Formats: sequence, structure tokens, C-alpha cells
Amino acid sequence: MYYYDPYATYYREQPKTGSIRKLANDLLNGMKGEATAIHFYTQLMQLAKTNEEKLYISHALKDEQAHLQQFVHLYISLFGAQPVYQAESKTFSSFAEGLKIAREDEFEAYEQYRNTYLSTHDQHIRDVFFRAMTDEIEHALRFSILALEQARS
Repeated sequence: MYYYDPYATYYREQPKTGSIRKLANDLLNGMKGEATAIHFYTQLMQLAKTNEEKLYISHALKDEQAHLQQFVHLYISLFGAQPVYQAESKTFSSFAEGLKIAREDEFEAYEQYRNTYLSTHDQHIRDVFFRAMTDEIEHALRFSILALEQARS
């Protein structure tokens, strides 16, 4: 006969102080990245010429706004305080360069969100990061397509 401890999962899934700090930092970094992307994509949109370019950038911009809102709500619900973050500015000299920067930033965000997703067992937190993670890889693909089309023309 085997003994089953009904509380084993409970104890294993209780957050540790270090993991709470890491989650807070991951959320703040995510908010900073999303706010930076919103500002950056607004600038990039000004250089878009075709409807496809505008559509792809607009799609990413709307997703980034949704991610930022979800991260802020999650932070407030977990920590009971308004988050403090600041967007960075990104400079680029051409539309093609902007697309390359956007693609690389999206890949980086995907990896960060994937790591946070894998580091927690809380389903609500996982859901927020899963949505952001899958959107980021989609954006990277869209920006890759635009960059390829830009290089061909």
C-alpha cells in the first residue's frame, strides 16, 4: 500500500519569496517592453506604405496594448499597487531597419514570456503569459514577412 499526501501539491505550489520577486520583475519588464513596443510601432506605422504593412503593424499594436493592459491588471491583482514602469525610445533610420528591430524585439519578448509561463503553476498567470507569448511569435513572423517583402522591392 502506498501513502498519498493530499497536501503535497499544495506545499509544492506555494510561491517562494524569490519567485514572487521574480514574477513582479517579469511583469514590470513586460509592461516596459509592451509600452516601448506601442511607442515604437506607432512610429513605424508612419513609414508604412502599403495596406498590408499598415495592417500587420496595426495588428501588432493592438495586441501590445492588450498585453500591457493585462499585465497591469495582473500586477495590481497580485501586488495591490499600481505598477511603475517607463517606455524606452527606439531609433531607426528606415522602414526596413525598423522591421528588423521589431522582429528581434518580438523574438526576445517571446522568450521572456515563455520563461515566465514555464516558471509558474498558477493558471491565471500562465494564461496571461501564454496569450502574450503566442502573440509575440505571431508578430515576429509577420515582421519577418514584411522584411522579406521589403528586401525584394
